[in-house]
Amino acid sequence: MRIQHVQLLTKHLGQLKAFYINELGLPLAKDSDNTFTVGIGRSGLTFVQTRNAEDPFYHFAFDIPRNKIDESIAWLQSIGVAIHVFPDYSNRVYSESWNSTSIYFHDAGGNIVEFIARHDCGPDIDTPFTADSLISISEIGLVVSDVNKVKDAMHADCFINEYKNGHESFAAVGDEDGLFILSATGRVWLGSDIKAQVFKTEVTVEGSQAGVYAVGEYPYTLSFVGS
Repeated sequence: MRIQHVQLLTKHLGQLKAFYINELGLPLAKDSDNTFTVGIGRSGLTFVQTRNAEDPFYHFAFDIPRNKIDESIAWLQSIGVAIHVFPDYSNRVYSESWNSTSIYFHDAGGNIVEFIARHDCGPDIDTPFTADSLISISEIGLVVSDVNKVKDAMHADCFINEYKNGHESFAAVGDEDGLFILSATGRVWLGSDIKAQVFKTEVTVEGSQAGVYAVGEYPYTLSFVGS
């Protein structure tokens, strides 16, 4: 399941545009007064200005080459991005079940961004790590009140299976190419001290069956296109 495009809301459009384009050096794909889109490898990431009182924030992950976690840390530090430090004083976390290593940082809009190196997914690259090394948006968080209920509904309606083993407050749905991260409302996002909240999210993914799926009563729109 490949994530083609993610659209999110923000109250900090100008700051985010400067962060992703000027600091990270990502390519600008579309631009207008109230929205912009940047390229993340084979994916697109759009932010839309919101006028509501809420201040939306999200969790999403970018895949990086499996041999570039150290270089990605050095690259982020070289451009002044502060990487999250865990209680054990490490700036990375390894998942044995996923065989992956992740680092986390906040963007200029308060989003929790993850770089994840999936060590079972190749190939390695030999060129220095830059913004061009980002492979895709590989995860997008969806905050729900009942993780198991939504997970089961997505399996029944979208034919998407759970990835590895979740629990009552967390589940990953999809595969190593693309995952919906189902988080219980109020659960603290890994790589931060921020509790998960519900905000409007639109995602386009490659799937086996085309169609548009609304996730229960939540402001989430999942559009599936043929692979």
